Amino acid sequence: MFQCKTRKMSLYYDQVIDIYKQTGYSPYRIAQIIPLGKNTIKRWIANFVSENGGPNPATVMRSKKTQSNEELESLKARVADLEEQLRLEKMRTRLNEKIIEIAEKKYNIPIRKKAGAKQ
Repeated sequence: MFQCKTRKMSLYYDQVIDIYKQTGYSPYRIAQIIPLGKNTIKRWIANFVSENGGPNPATVMRSKKTQSNEELESLKARVADLEEQLRLEKMRTRLNEKIIEIAEKKYNIPIRKKAGAKQ
């Protein structure tokens, strides 16, 4: 395990690593929580990751960005699909209303139910 050489390291090293493992926060975000510099935190995380055989933090952050970009693209495609479905349903509703209007005028029969009508 990494040897604690300074007072700050002995106080905060375990907290920094725990926050990083549990939340995946960036060194900048961890520096807002714990009173240390982001470069110090970045170095500690890199040491921890290299000792434990995990991926490089930069690689992890890039893969998270890639996943979020892919997720964003799929969500955009889903929104576009739903907007198209909504547009078609609105057109269908207008068409049905026009058909009812034309039938009521042509045959002079009330098709729509009136409010309060007995069944």
